[in-house]
Amino acid sequence: MEELKYQISKYFSEVLNRLGAAAVSDPSAAAAFAALNRQCTPIPAENNVLECEFDDPLGAKKFMITPRLVRQYKNRCLLLSTSCCFSYCRFCFRRSFTGKTASFVSDEEIRQVTEWLSSHDEIQEILISGGDPLTAPDGELKKLFTELRKARPDILIRLGTRAPVFAPERFTPELISLMKRFKPLWVIPHVNHPAEISEKWSPESYKCLFNIVDSGVPAQSQTVLLRGINDSVPVLAELFENLVKLGVKPGYLFQGDLAKGTGHFRVPLDEGVKLYSALKKELSGLSLPVYAVDLPGGGGKVNIPATRFVRDGDNWKYTDASGKSWYYPV
Repeated sequence: MEELKYQISKYFSEVLNRLGAAAVSDPSAAAAFAALNRQCTPIPAENNVLECEFDDPLGAKKFMITPRLVRQYKNRCLLLSTSCCFSYCRFCFRRSFTGKTASFVSDEEIRQVTEWLSSHDEIQEILISGGDPLTAPDGELKKLFTELRKARPDILIRLGTRAPVFAPERFTPELISLMKRFKPLWVIPHVNHPAEISEKWSPESYKCLFNIVDSGVPAQSQTVLLRGINDSVPVLAELFENLVKLGVKPGYLFQGDLAKGTGHFRVPLDEGVKLYSALKKELSGLSLPVYAVDLPGGGGKVNIPATRFVRDGDNWKYTDASGKSWYYPV
């Protein structure tokens, strides 16, 4: 198996150092340090590849329109703008793509995307992801946003990023001004643990999210359910409540995808259902995200729990509306 690149951003290293220094006398800091460090530090368990794991766990290759554009759903599409990230998360479901090349989407690739969008009015949203699109300079982002707006003035841009956690300094006044110019645009920050957006341990990240929302740019988060990191009701409740207080709507809590070498991060689906049921009793509707899984092999995103999930041997079987069955391991 090709290894995922090892890289931790300067800022995230500083947060880990703060937690590590406090961990000697503060058990809560020690727990937070372990949770954050586990996300970015390689361990030998990554070499354990299970039969159920894939290079392309979501089946994205089936839905490629161009080498950069994925259309799996009727009204929205995904642009893989870059393979670069500020830090490389060890649970990454695009680990076969992430970190492989430094190039941002080229002028020719943008042309291919915008030509296709111009003739597909049914597409109402485009998620710009990667990698992390904010590893590109403002000039490259401006060029991309400008061409998208020329092709489709009405399309909603969703900017998927881990920068508020890994590189909050990236959100300069100039970048926030740029995002405001190209509304409708939402920032979709990926946040997994309350220590990542803590006034005490990561005040720069806290302030970053505050500034985004305060500027008038809406934000909705996404979180991955991760064993040994956030697989408890108190941790998730604190995370989602803190996000709402910052004005960020918790969007999705994702069940782990079947990427190669990530089995040690995945919480069994039945345990996740129990955890989510308990979480629902602790949070308001405003603070509660949708618990969802991307069905392996291209089945798409479905909410959990769902009546179509039944136990079938060593798998959970989901039968979609067309009668096709999809499987997620127990």
